[in-house]
Amino acid sequence: GFAFDGLFKISGSTFLVFVDYLRATTRVAALSELNRVSYILTHDSIGVGEDGPTHQPVETVSGLRVIPNLDVFRPGDAEETVAAMVHSVTRKEGPTALIFSRQNIAQNKDMDYMARRQGALKGAYVAKKEEGDLDLIVLATGSELEHALVATKDMKGARVVSMPCMELFERQSDSYKEEVLPSSCTKRIAMEAGVSGLWYKYASKVVGVDRFGMSAPGNIVMKEFGMTADNLKKQIESMA
Repeated sequence: GFAFDGLFKISGSTFLVFVDYLRATTRVAALSELNRVSYILTHDSIGVGEDGPTHQPVETVSGLRVIPNLDVFRPGDAEETVAAMVHSVTRKEGPTALIFSRQNIAQNKDMDYMARRQGALKGAYVAKKEEGDLDLIVLATGSELEHALVATKDMKGARVVSMPCMELFERQSDSYKEEVLPSSCTKRIAMEAGVSGLWYKYASKVVGVDRFGMSAPGNIVMKEFGMTADNLKKQIESMA
């Protein structure tokens, strides 16, 4: 109702796993093209930990991504979070879901902070450029971005692409999309602590979580489900 009035920038927040309780209103907001509406959704994955699988959303981010006209941002560090917030309070064509992690996340300090903000505002960008010939692209989002950066540290031909918002990236020019994800490089792998299905649009292999979680400290759950730099590196090495 407040959003329909148009006077205020509207936001609301809850744990991500509970967003299904307001899915109908989120859908109507997207359908109605309500502008400057922000859904702030925290505790975004199996990293929630001891609360267990009832509170660990594995399918929820993808479930939001398939709602037309809803931009879903899952930032991978503080600068991407700034970009996501700016986008959510300035977008006039529809609402934005902001997906935040519970656990601490490493910052990509090897890249200029403004470049990270500007890149995130395009939905995806090169977070680590290859040295020499490009032979591998690793896509990641949210808390998994740091794993991609660590896993490829010694891989000179590897490019890391951060993709905090698929929907926004898809609205970029064909030339920009080709610049970030050149069609000449078909060796691609994606990593996200959630169901893997949507990532196959961009990658041939996905390190994801296609089952419910478990009750244990968040770092243990992440390791058990393969959400680590070591496992990502192992999966990369297994690719032909």
